[in-house]
Amino acid sequence: MTAVALLAALSATACGGGGDHPEPKGTGAVSPAALKNCGQVFGERNVEALRADLGGTLQPHDRSLTEMKERMIAEAQLWDPATDKLSRTIFRPCQIEGRVDGKEAWVNATVGWSTYDVTFVTDGKHARDFREVAKGVYLDRREGVGGNPLIMPCTVPGTRAGQGQELPLQVSVADTDRTDRSVSTDQLLKALAENTRELLGCAEKVTVPEELLPR
Repeated sequence: MTAVALLAALSATACGGGGDHPEPKGTGAVSPAALKNCGQVFGERNVEALRADLGGTLQPHDRSLTEMKERMIAEAQLWDPATDKLSRTIFRPCQIEGRVDGKEAWVNATVGWSTYDVTFVTDGKHARDFREVAKGVYLDRREGVGGNPLIMPCTVPGTRAGQGQELPLQVSVADTDRTDRSVSTDQLLKALAENTRELLGCAEKVTVPEELLPR
């Protein structure tokens, strides 16, 4: 199947998009598939730490990592710098809902191809908004609703020359109202970056540091 056909086939059932918390409220029953997906995204130990923080209120929502991988690779293969309109699909491979002291708590992983290329985050007047936390790994200092984006080259097979630099990978973690911190947001973001890179088969070798977010 060509990249165009694959993208068309997946378009009706994208992994992400929409609002911050598009899923309905949990019913209390934890989906084993959703929990497994979150383990692949954040690491099983980190998910167990989140379970300790959120207790019986932990509720992960279902996502398809296979679909995310296939669609992201198809998007990268279709990317053309001459016609790029900077439209990107946002994927949320793991969303965990809980309650802390009577308030909603959320841990959301967000993944997609960045609208910023590596030159944008390293040169010119916009470079001050980004910090190189390791060679080839750039943190957006500006926190959005999805957290602080982490941007890094990720070349996948079958793409045009320069794809890794001009269409880099972007990941972020929103960690909202989780008062107990058995695992830090830095650890979750590092795991998300590393596991997503492995899932996509990024050609570049980068080392994501332990400390990422502003203190």
